[in-house]
Amino acid sequence: MNTIGSRISDLRRIRGYTQERLAELANISIQFLSDIENNKKNMTVTTLIKLADSLHVSSDYIIYGRDSSSEYSVINAMMDTLSDKDKKNAEKLLEVFINAVNNRD
Repeated sequence: MNTIGSRISDLRRIRGYTQERLAELANISIQFLSDIENNKKNMTVTTLIKLADSLHVSSDYIIYGRDSSSEYSVINAMMDTLSDKDKKNAEKLLEVFINAVNNRD
């Protein structure tokens, strides 16, 4: 079962954040973040929004695991971990891949 806590933890890892870094970005304690990720504590709407903003996803994605506006959130999260030069290279590779997939018979 994919829980709110596991979604936050998964997104944090995808972005390459430690618990310390995400807690700092969301302005919450590391222990509170750990408790949220381990489904030991619930959070307020304000904290949910801070975490969603810090992870660059919608609050709907964190709550339900789905959201049309976060359809590409995993890719965006991965791209955000790259330097500007590496982002450009990744975009070129992705474009080549998409063109190959779209042009195959």
